[in-house]
Amino acid sequence: MIFSRWMGPELFGDLAVVLTIKLALLGVLGALSSAVSQQVAAQDAKDAGQTEQALARINRICFGALWFALPVIAVMLYFGSVGTRLDLGSPYLLFILLGSVPFCAPLNILRGVALGRMDSAKIVLSANVEMAVRLGFGILAWQIGFGIEGVVAAIGVSIIAGWVVLIDVLPAPQTPKTQVRPLAATLGLAALPFALLQIAQVAALDGDIFLATRYLSDTETGYVAALSLFQRIQFFACFALASVLLPSVVIAIREGQSYRSSVCMIAVLLACVSYAVLSLCILCPEFLLTALVGPEYVAASDLLAWAAAAAVFFTINYLIATFLMAQGRRSGVVTVVAGSALQIGVMVAVTSTPTGDLAAMLSAKLFCQVGITLALAFQLWTTSHLNPFRKETS
Repeated sequence: MIFSRWMGPELFGDLAVVLTIKLALLGVLGALSSAVSQQVAAQDAKDAGQTEQALARINRICFGALWFALPVIAVMLYFGSVGTRLDLGSPYLLFILLGSVPFCAPLNILRGVALGRMDSAKIVLSANVEMAVRLGFGILAWQIGFGIEGVVAAIGVSIIAGWVVLIDVLPAPQTPKTQVRPLAATLGLAALPFALLQIAQVAALDGDIFLATRYLSDTETGYVAALSLFQRIQFFACFALASVLLPSVVIAIREGQSYRSSVCMIAVLLACVSYAVLSLCILCPEFLLTALVGPEYVAASDLLAWAAAAAVFFTINYLIATFLMAQGRRSGVVTVVAGSALQIGVMVAVTSTPTGDLAAMLSAKLFCQVGITLALAFQLWTTSHLNPFRKETS
């Protein structure tokens, strides 16, 4: 909200690209968080100590491995001219963000442990410290005169800050060393579908910013950045629901209890948020965009309701896929991944034509997300615990 006013549409578009890359990086590595959360929630108390020791070693190994990988990634960014291909105004932005990469995997592992324990206090503290550092340091860097490079540096520092808050979640690895290969293999297999889901999330929710840099004008790319910001706010307002849904269902299954009440409560919360957001977007889109990102983006107000609706359906799809994964069913992830790939293809097809514009891109996004929702709803209906016309089984 602040930087969209200070930077203007074109420069704000560059910041949106960097933020999308940051979210993609944390999202893919966030698969570790989901896998660790699922593993910790499924463990009995007698096995918790050994699991924590193994996770502590895996956490240390990931931290060291990513530091060794930094030079390789930097060389790939340089010789691949990635910044130029993404049409970024500054060639240094991705290299500045690169410094935070070694902390991304440990951050997600530690968050996964806290989620698996349902330790909401730690999760809330980490998220808010990360936000405060990103916002506070970003504002300070811009006002001092460091430009967008300083803002991106603040993004990187915020990831480190979120990690620091969680470093006491796991104990220090002890000797003799706990065997980590069995758990590492288990986490790798468990993380794969979550990684695919996170990739699909970035592609479906934020992929239009990359397409806009390729097919639309700089001004329209700024409009896409503003609409994407609004979609991110919607999605992450409900992302905590998915974070709680996964361990709560796993714990209920482990203890032989019903999870219908918790699932219904999450559905009610999602419905309330979605209804409020869509109502505001339909009734006062110009006011929302002016308040959120400034008057320079009012031209995109006619498309705000479409963008908001796409985000609502995407959030529903993400939650359904997460719920099915908690049950050990990967069909939801397959549906979301396939649907997201189809969405990108349709968006490219409608936008690359001579008459293609931002409205065509967003309409394609919305209709594809509605289609994914229908496919997932059919899968959900076959889940006996949620189908009211089927008798609930233990």
